[in-house]
Amino acid sequence: MNLKKSFIKLLIITIVFNIFITFSSAEFIEIYEENWSEKLSKGVTYEKILRFTDKGWLHLNVLRVDLDDRYTSLDVLTSNRGISDRDTLTGLAFKNESAEKILGATNGHFYDSRLFTTIGPIVRDGQLITSSKNSPDFATFNIDQDGNPFIDYWTTNNQRIINLKNQALLNIGYKNKSYINSSVILLDRHWGDFSFGVEKNENIVEMVIVKDKVKEIRNNLEAVHIPENGYIVAATGSLKDYIINNFSINDRVRVEEASEPDFENMALSVGGGAVILKDGLIPHEFSLSIPGRHPRTALGISRDNKEIIMLTIDGRSTSYPGVSQKELAELLIELGAYNAINLDGGGSTEMIVRPLGEKDLSIVNEPSGGFERRIMNGLAVLNSSRPKSSLKGLKVESSDTNIFVNTSREFELKGYDVNYNPVEVNPTKAKWRVDGVEGRFIKNRFIPSSSGKGTITASYKGETASIDIRVLDNPIKLEISPSKIYAETKHQIPISVTAADDEGYTARIHSDDLFWSIPDGIGEIENNTFIASQNINSDLLMASINGVNAYAQVTTGYLKIILDDFERINGSFLAYPNEVTGSFKLSSREKSGKSSGKLSYDFENAPDTKAAYILFNNGGIHLKERPEKLGLWVYGNKGNSHWLRGKVTDSAGNTFNLTFDRYVDWDGWKFVEANIPSSAAAPLKLERIYLVETEPCYQDSGYIYVDDLTAFYKSKINKEIPKDTRINFDKRNIYADLKSENSFRFLAHGSVGNINTLLDNLAVNKLSSISEDMDLSIFTNHVDSKLTEKLSDSYSVISSGYSHTELKNSSFIKLDNRNGGIRATDYNQWIWLLDLLDKIDSDSVFVTLPSDLKFKDELEEELFFDTFKKLKEEKGIDVWIFAGEHDKDSEIQTMDGIRIVKLKSYPAQNTIDIYNDLKYMVFTVNDGYVTYEIKNIFEKPVEN
Repeated sequence: MNLKKSFIKLLIITIVFNIFITFSSAEFIEIYEENWSEKLSKGVTYEKILRFTDKGWLHLNVLRVDLDDRYTSLDVLTSNRGISDRDTLTGLAFKNESAEKILGATNGHFYDSRLFTTIGPIVRDGQLITSSKNSPDFATFNIDQDGNPFIDYWTTNNQRIINLKNQALLNIGYKNKSYINSSVILLDRHWGDFSFGVEKNENIVEMVIVKDKVKEIRNNLEAVHIPENGYIVAATGSLKDYIINNFSINDRVRVEEASEPDFENMALSVGGGAVILKDGLIPHEFSLSIPGRHPRTALGISRDNKEIIMLTIDGRSTSYPGVSQKELAELLIELGAYNAINLDGGGSTEMIVRPLGEKDLSIVNEPSGGFERRIMNGLAVLNSSRPKSSLKGLKVESSDTNIFVNTSREFELKGYDVNYNPVEVNPTKAKWRVDGVEGRFIKNRFIPSSSGKGTITASYKGETASIDIRVLDNPIKLEISPSKIYAETKHQIPISVTAADDEGYTARIHSDDLFWSIPDGIGEIENNTFIASQNINSDLLMASINGVNAYAQVTTGYLKIILDDFERINGSFLAYPNEVTGSFKLSSREKSGKSSGKLSYDFENAPDTKAAYILFNNGGIHLKERPEKLGLWVYGNKGNSHWLRGKVTDSAGNTFNLTFDRYVDWDGWKFVEANIPSSAAAPLKLERIYLVETEPCYQDSGYIYVDDLTAFYKSKINKEIPKDTRINFDKRNIYADLKSENSFRFLAHGSVGNINTLLDNLAVNKLSSISEDMDLSIFTNHVDSKLTEKLSDSYSVISSGYSHTELKNSSFIKLDNRNGGIRATDYNQWIWLLDLLDKIDSDSVFVTLPSDLKFKDELEEELFFDTFKKLKEEKGIDVWIFAGEHDKDSEIQTMDGIRIVKLKSYPAQNTIDIYNDLKYMVFTVNDGYVTYEIKNIFEKPVEN
């Protein structure tokens, strides 16, 4: 299964553009919103809501589940190795026996991360999979056998086993939970393959029961297989003695189980946290209070009990602040919930969805740690309708809707039936046509012959679907990614080649549409993939189109050197903090040779971040040259999903923390690798390898084995990428006369400060003189008073605040981004700006900012550019964006038709090249068409 990070091409797309709308939580002031929705089946709809507020972004992913739809159901996802095991949400779904029916899922239970056991119950079709801990803090979501959903706190959880021979009665504390040190535990095959054994508690009895008959009583023995047609009862302490004294082999027994609510009347139950919405009202206090704003997962029920609303909200990132429990409840009310429960959140928050017409599941939210966390279970939505061969609809998709003239683009065609199940379609058998541009099709591959905007339409078995495209003229720039390719011999590395035109529009170019220069013996290019040869080699690849070249440095194969074979002790154990205990020693469980290293640890008494280190002797393993990567064999049976890292120190004393694997969670041996940062300067020292756990609540003990620590050295690249000698002229970089009464010129310059030398004063005098001939002068951020005193009234210093002025049918929009973004400086700017752009009617727009365009919030930066791209596309306005605090020469970048001007500040250094360091820019506006020049303040005398 291919797990796609995200999908954006949805069948039903609705974009809502809001200006200054305050939603139900007064803690957030809404600025802008985008909504997408798509039917996944007759009974399931997926919604994505991206809401920009005064405090950042709210990223909501919603699954709406119609309980009246006969083909729609919910199920609890657990590991195929038993509920005692953890897996990622995508792993739980992919390995589920009903994987092909899953339309979407979220994470589920809160769980005891010290003992790795769920806190709440799990029920499937009246069968108690695991009992509830009966904590008054944790509620449960349930659906009864009549299909009625409800949220409640389980108040009774009784289980007992009766010896029918002597009527001895033993109360069972929990079913399929790991609280063996305090209770009698019943384990069946839902738990996993094996019992606890002495590995869990050194003083334990385990009674093996098959078909209600005691088959074995195991006293202080290793773990044993749990019988398929039976179960195991385990106990310690006085409860252990009770079993030994009251039960014997061949005794017949009976298990009695009861709960309130009655599990036998439940089609499904899954534990959660607090009730956050009860009969439309938010509780004054939550039974489980998790203060602060965090990523959250929740489940709501509509007032008529007909709809389930599954919700995730991202958080803990620069863009996403997350929400409080109260804000979570308010959002659920907004979405239509009447009752709701808070599920596990934080780093566990995740939603996966199978898009319409797709076979694969996609992660649609952004997990806060940047990766999927291993969790105990998830809650899935299933569609059990039988796929039909007849089509209901089609989707056309492409990897890129921008295409250069005379290159090709392949279009995918995906179909779905009346029940929204995927239907196999053959895109090469469809009828394809294009409108708006010229071109030809070779099956489902389009080759345009003219530029402009167009629409591709596919017809297949009576159904049609379309997609908009943009065809670009000749490229002026080409780029291969990655620009440095390191490949094992015979390995395949995906590559992409992107070209740009003179307006900054970009498009990917298929490898078949390029001319390739590939040195002998290094490899080949096939279908956007570099296939390395079997040789150890290094050289340059070159791709060309229309005389434009791009290069990539390539090395194939690695020289491998074993740094430590763990045949002798070359290190010691180190713990952090002091509460952690453990050891490092040799073990006979080898991968090669006669031994390996065994790292044991005990994190049980360390509540915060903790680590267990192998500290290498002599200050570390010394590496004269920087390897490309390090690797080692790891036996991970007892890794418990901790983080395996390494620490390297370079010759300058800089330290680098390496990641060999984010989760050590596999059985048996596995080879793991960690890249060495290119900034690490040789010689290096590998000081330590260690297991670390950053989650405070994960407290456990275990061990791993390591063997054959290896350094990988790539071949040195002796060839540098040739410099591009072509000169690409910007057609806007030209002198232009003033052509009409609406024409004007203005000067633009960065900050002007530190005016204290004779040369500085000469420059100020010259700049003020030049300004006199302009209709307007713009300076960013700061201007020394020695200059402002000499300037006429028609100048503007772009620093604090925001404003809009007009000059001869052009608009000048001043914004303030000095705090790393517009919102961070003053969110009211966004409200004002969106309202202004909705009404603006100018030929050209000049946006001025005092600071660099690199926003702290990447999503805000994306919205900023998208807002002005939309203005250009919809209103045909020429858009220029000016940014200050630039120490290098003034420059102009073009991106999707928008020109970004980086204005150079006055040099701060004392030594100034009067003819090369002192420049300014002049812009000429003729009825909305803008040209520019970069000029010297002092012109170099012409020699006779």
